[in-house]
Amino acid sequence: MQIHQEHLRHLVAREGLPVRDIVCDLDAAETQCPACLTTFATAGVTRCPDCGLNFGGAR
Repeated sequence: MQIHQEHLRHLVAREGLPVRDIVCDLDAAETQCPACLTTFATAGVTRCPDCGLNFGGAR
């Protein structure tokens, strides 16, 4: 697992993207998007309202 994590971090860094270790809790009243760090209310949300990151909802 450690080798896999290191490989993923390398790929993300190579693309110039930040590596964030954030958990998005959609069962909480409010959470933070792991992609853009926007804080938003989770009720009925399947996408980040700012960047559109899909949290497993309908396309």
